[in-house]
Amino acid sequence: MALKADAQERRQMWIARLLARPSRQFEWRSYFLFGCAILLAVLLAGASFNAHRSSQDLSAVRERQVHSLDVLLAADELRMAALQQVRGERGFLLTGDASLLDPFVEGRNAAGKSFARLIELTADNPEQQQRLLDMRDEFGAFNAVLDAVIAQQKSGRREDAIFYIQLGNDKDALEAVLHEIDALVDAERALLLERGELADLRAVSNERLQYVLASIGVLFLLLTAVTILFLRRSFARGRGLESELERVSGTDALTSLPNRQKFTDALARAISVAENNPKRKFALAIFDVDHFKRINDRCGHEAGDEVIREVGSRAMQALREQDFVGRISGEEFAVLLPGADLEKAHLVCERMRAAIAGRPVTWDNGIIPFTASFGVAEFRTGDDIDHIMVRADTALYEAKVGGRNQVRLAA
Repeated sequence: MALKADAQERRQMWIARLLARPSRQFEWRSYFLFGCAILLAVLLAGASFNAHRSSQDLSAVRERQVHSLDVLLAADELRMAALQQVRGERGFLLTGDASLLDPFVEGRNAAGKSFARLIELTADNPEQQQRLLDMRDEFGAFNAVLDAVIAQQKSGRREDAIFYIQLGNDKDALEAVLHEIDALVDAERALLLERGELADLRAVSNERLQYVLASIGVLFLLLTAVTILFLRRSFARGRGLESELERVSGTDALTSLPNRQKFTDALARAISVAENNPKRKFALAIFDVDHFKRINDRCGHEAGDEVIREVGSRAMQALREQDFVGRISGEEFAVLLPGADLEKAHLVCERMRAAIAGRPVTWDNGIIPFTASFGVAEFRTGDDIDHIMVRADTALYEAKVGGRNQVRLAA
């Protein structure tokens, strides 16, 4: 502020000296100088206003990014809940074990909570609200299909249930639900991008205005430099926030491993590569901690969190460099094994299993032993994400039923 006041004072003294000079051109010079002073004042006011608007836009973008992150996380939870319902339904259909309906019920409850959360988050966006209404209809059809299959299985009409599945009704219903979720996510990202571009345009406009102001008066060069520095720092903060959003949206907070969404994206890419190049085969392993609920109940959730962190760390250390592991739910992890057939995948998973079970965790002067069970499936031509995950899940279930702390391969 002192530099700015000093610059203004020097400019006033310069104008006063010009006006004091006796000259026949005094009148037009005075008008010229007065006009320059007004122009400089207008430009300065415009630059200050534009800088304020740019700061407001950047703040709005940051707030929108946080809000969009909440929407994306809730949408991801809704997606996971729908897939969990399908896994529960398929597991019950394949095995007839009613206990496998627990994930189905949990998935339906989680879907209801996530949907309510999305309704709350998008209350200020009529278009997103309409998408959610459409999604509710799709979810109703999806739930009706799953309920019909389960009802047929429960009533002993397993062949009818299997025939219903073969028709693809549940798959079509799931795809319709996932399509609506994708539309919601795409719209949220587009809105975020639109606001970011508007903020960038206004910021660029402000920077250009500062350059014009600097060309009119050297005395305002320092002010222009400070403004540019401020904008660059603001841009750096904005880029840092975008990088952090991307990192957080793809990272599990507890283990620092990739979360379900990021792992699913990696799995989708692996499937696409394998479909285009049959030589690029891979295997998928799903594993979880044995009797994890018992650990939580006996030792507390903080101890359970420590076990989850340790499992993730040991899995990472036991994997090959090209392998990709992520945490996809509470105590459940998944591993992408590029270039591995069932035999090689079995060796890698055995190494992970041994590393996880190798030593207990010490917690609160006590010892917590733990193990993990693995299910492994090799990619087959025509597999999508749901198919290969269901086969790995089924193998994991067989490992659980077979005594836990073991690796089972999908048929």
